[in-house]
Amino acid sequence: MHLLLLYFLSTNTNINVDVDKLPIEHLLIIVLSILVFIVIIFTNGFSFRLGDKEINIGGVLRLLAKRDKDTLLKESLKKFSDDVDHEVTANLYDLVVDIEDNLEPNLMMGEHCYFTWEKFSSIVKSELYKRIRRNNLWVKLTEFGREKYINQILSDIGRRYKLMQEKASQVKCGDKYLDFTEVKPAIRDILFKFFDGTVEILVNGMRKKIEKYEKTKPEFKTAEAKKICCDDCIEKNQARIDKLTKNIY
Repeated sequence: MHLLLLYFLSTNTNINVDVDKLPIEHLLIIVLSILVFIVIIFTNGFSFRLGDKEINIGGVLRLLAKRDKDTLLKESLKKFSDDVDHEVTANLYDLVVDIEDNLEPNLMMGEHCYFTWEKFSSIVKSELYKRIRRNNLWVKLTEFGREKYINQILSDIGRRYKLMQEKASQVKCGDKYLDFTEVKPAIRDILFKFFDGTVEILVNGMRKKIEKYEKTKPEFKTAEAKKICCDDCIEKNQARIDKLTKNIY
């Protein structure tokens, strides 16, 4: 039917029908045939190429099918993005565990009770975990920069450390903490490792998302969904990578 329509449109054939002389039955058949044809075009549609462009006429069912597929792709990308975020968070927690061994020399564990050392370690780790739990971690990193961000963590650790010293001085075990000024440089070095490792983990997660968006982009059927689900997300993640790698050191 599509080819027949195109044939009539592309020829100079003149079709003259004397409607007044047609029997009512024939007229009804013609009208119904036209209506059926319109319904078919409206629901199924047809397409043809004009140069490099594809022209689509009608096709509600085809459009709905495209939107359904785009919706499934959108949901799939959302799940992938969430999985990457969970992986990034897990890697950040692993980073804190990995650098915990670097805390031991700072307090000279051999000169302190085990529980003294454990309390000191928990203070540092809890301050780092607190930063990881915040959803806007990358924003804070870029907003403050390396030095200011680390100084803020050092300040919070120092405040809790001094409070711990005061409490320890009131118990009978006699264990005393070093002054915070003595351990501060070593803790600062550890925080540098945390900061740099965090940036690396966040950037790797964003690059993983960009790679997936680029790979999935050709599968979208509508330009609007492709822009929202892929192009905009690629641009957003790339902008964050640029901020994390260029503006914080």
